[in-house]
Amino acid sequence: MENRTGQFIAKRRKAIGMTQKELAECLGVTNKAVSKWETGGGMPDISVLQELSRILEVSVDELLAGEYAEEGRAENRIMERRKLETAGGSEREKTGFSVKRLIIACILFLPLFLVICMQAAYLYVRGNVQFEYIIDWLPYLFFGAAILLAAFGICVLLRNKKLRILCGTVTGILLIALLAVGVYTGTEPNARKSVISISPDGHMMVLKYEKSTGRVTTYQNQILWFARMSDTFPYTAEEDMKLQWLADDACAVTYQSPDDGQTHQYVMTYGDRGNGIYTYYVYNVIQGGWSTEGKNTAGWELNTGPDGITVVSPSGGEQTYEADDCVQFGTLAIALCENGLPQWTLVLTDDCVVGDETDVIKSGTVALCRVTMEKSAPIYFTRTSMPEGADMDLQETPTEEEKGEELRDTMRETLKNDPTLSQFESDAYGGIKVVTDEEDIFWIVRRGMEERQKLFAVNGVDVDCQILHMELTAGDSYDCVVKVNVLETYPDDTGTEEASKAELEETYRVMKGEGAYLLVPVGYGTDPAVGLDAPAMSMERDTAYDENYHFFVPGIE
Repeated sequence: MENRTGQFIAKRRKAIGMTQKELAECLGVTNKAVSKWETGGGMPDISVLQELSRILEVSVDELLAGEYAEEGRAENRIMERRKLETAGGSEREKTGFSVKRLIIACILFLPLFLVICMQAAYLYVRGNVQFEYIIDWLPYLFFGAAILLAAFGICVLLRNKKLRILCGTVTGILLIALLAVGVYTGTEPNARKSVISISPDGHMMVLKYEKSTGRVTTYQNQILWFARMSDTFPYTAEEDMKLQWLADDACAVTYQSPDDGQTHQYVMTYGDRGNGIYTYYVYNVIQGGWSTEGKNTAGWELNTGPDGITVVSPSGGEQTYEADDCVQFGTLAIALCENGLPQWTLVLTDDCVVGDETDVIKSGTVALCRVTMEKSAPIYFTRTSMPEGADMDLQETPTEEEKGEELRDTMRETLKNDPTLSQFESDAYGGIKVVTDEEDIFWIVRRGMEERQKLFAVNGVDVDCQILHMELTAGDSYDCVVKVNVLETYPDDTGTEEASKAELEETYRVMKGEGAYLLVPVGYGTDPAVGLDAPAMSMERDTAYDENYHFFVPGIE
């Protein structure tokens, strides 16, 4: 039997531009049901005949007969439907399907609206507050992405294929134009190159370098992708600049200047070590004596007094810098200059605390770093004496045993509160966590030493380490002290000098948690074995020629 009804349904559906799925959604049936009707596999249920005939713009009798009741009816129906579409859209376009399209299109248009509002606000305020994009071509990227999404939104609304092609063509032309303008902005003779670096705790340093003049502008108060212009370098600079975070909120920028061919430095600071109410001078707060700890920095000293800041080094002797030779950056750093050129940078590190009732540092360390375009690592100093006449007396120095007790108690408390060390963050001086089920204490210490070197890598210095000898000097596998001899080699990337080598002795207190170990490097003047007995039998390991106890950690610029 001829399937006239099904063929008629298919013919009318195609005439009005509907798919089987769209027709099924309008009727509340599956598209498989529509397919069965059209192929003769079944007939529409009587409950949907009225709605089906309305959508297909025929009568129920015509639908069941599978043909028009009179000649020319098809042409009349099509003309009527087109008139309805011109007046305000067909009935089908008023259904939920069109609403979905409209919602999707609005969502795709939203980014363009937000970008336009953001750009308008930026143009309105930039003259007064001097805020700029951290990268000059960012607005072109934002507008390009927003226009692309808006074009998709337009295509969702358009059903005409030709109009969609036209929309895509116009969008392509706009995107090519934006790309061309963006590329030109970044490559024109007066273009500015953005230099961005982020500290371990999230501070963002932003510089803009003008290629044509060598002028460098600094930016601070970063908000999203905007930052406020704060200063300019006193000298023009070559494009290649060295960036080094000496503290989590202090970044030293070292550069060569074509003005005089000399090396200069500018330090970007983002924090404060005092109460935040008043500004202090770094030269004043570091008054007194400072020294280093450990064999690799033995012989280094800092002495600050009325005559200036004296740097004592094992190889260079003494060099004093008067107050007039010190240039301050923010409230965290000063450059020690000779004949107007910076020789050293001195920074108050993150653990420094300036006394509320005094004008000097009451606790913490300071970092001293050589000003050079080559790789360099800071040297850390702790206070050994207060300046004469200070309002605050220097606290009595704890004994080695007292320091050891404090170290032991701190480690025990850490593991008591967090046995798996899941919340513990490793720190080069405060402790390293090693998550492992291994029980070889020497291998665990070797892993901890590598993790510690990775934390130092932010200073930009490569280090090659070969552990020479390890010995368990006290305790057992649950709580012990391990002494390590290690050879550290610092390669010279320029190839002009031999690699620098240092044989060091390090001591670690190691405590076992649940599936993790806590390792803390024991500093000078601390008894590492407080509360521990000597091991029942000697435990040593010679690792000088064992490749498993060798590792290399590249510096991070």
